[in-house]
Amino acid sequence: MSNTVALVKCRDYIFEEVFASIKKMMELVPPPDVTGKTVLLKPNILYPKKPEMAVCTHPVVVGACVKAFKERGAKKIIVGESPAIANSTSAAKSTGMYDQVIQNGGEWVDFHEHTDVKCPDGKISKQFNFAIQFLEADLVVSVAKLKSHQLMAYTGAMKNLFGLMVGLEKAQQHYRFPNKDDFGAFLTDLNVAAKPGYAIMDAIVGMEGPGGPGSGDPIHLGFLAASDNILALDWKCSSLVGYNPHTIINLEDALKRKIWLNSEKDIKVVGEKEESVKNTNFKIVKEPSATLQKMIPGFVNFLANKIFIRTPHISPKKCQKCGRCVQICPPHLLKLEGKQGTAVLTDKEKCLHCFCCHEICPFNAIKLKRF
Repeated sequence: MSNTVALVKCRDYIFEEVFASIKKMMELVPPPDVTGKTVLLKPNILYPKKPEMAVCTHPVVVGACVKAFKERGAKKIIVGESPAIANSTSAAKSTGMYDQVIQNGGEWVDFHEHTDVKCPDGKISKQFNFAIQFLEADLVVSVAKLKSHQLMAYTGAMKNLFGLMVGLEKAQQHYRFPNKDDFGAFLTDLNVAAKPGYAIMDAIVGMEGPGGPGSGDPIHLGFLAASDNILALDWKCSSLVGYNPHTIINLEDALKRKIWLNSEKDIKVVGEKEESVKNTNFKIVKEPSATLQKMIPGFVNFLANKIFIRTPHISPKKCQKCGRCVQICPPHLLKLEGKQGTAVLTDKEKCLHCFCCHEICPFNAIKLKRF
């Protein structure tokens, strides 16, 4: 494993250009040898949305990755994901990802059965329930989408592997780890268990703003990135859009473990110069209450939380009564009630502020407000 990140400019999702860019990155920072081996690609499908909405890894990027690993001699390439609330195959088909995988020589797999994976070196979690296809893989590759994230500020290659867990099992981890520091440590442990050998970032079009990762705004960034060091990739990509990676809880936790990096100063960039792909207009997510919690104790801290921590507010006019938020809520505080049968948060005091409901709502009916 190196400390090197490859950057290439890529202006649009034209297959030939994306494929050439991915091949170039693999020449600059080679993945492990896959000759005669099985590769598991893990893209991001939060829920089925058109590619231009930037909710999911773009299907062209996924298809190009399949072809690139095929050309490097992989015997079998399986591609899978577990959307929070959606059938895996139908979600892949509706985004166009399924066709890209099949056309380029890969196999789409459903993540619906799980297997126990031990993590003896985990800090907060010693075991994970990963999709059973994980056992087939000689190499796990995170094929991520660069997005803002309401809870964790940023989501990239490391958080993308959260999708190795099946369905609603993911939402329950927020119930297990309601503290953000603990959840960040959990994500690090998950990557320790998954042992990703390579990661590719789709940052041609990313998602910015407080609506991320499901309802933010698409923003053209114009680059792809890759590395055999998943933390180095996330550290560099988050900084390129304006984040201080030290403030991203799971990345800082991962850095302190000294598994992937001894220091962020060890990261090297090859290919394009960082200045040529930096974006100073990206709307990052900040959480002021995290600082306040360290500065002010007791009752004052309680009041600060009331003022600054966002709580889901549901618009009856926009709610389409699909029930997805009800299904995904870890403490089961959402119900379909009233004459219209719209979603209602039954107890704001017990809300975990995990924002799973906001993340999964396909109709933008849930806003996060401080008052």
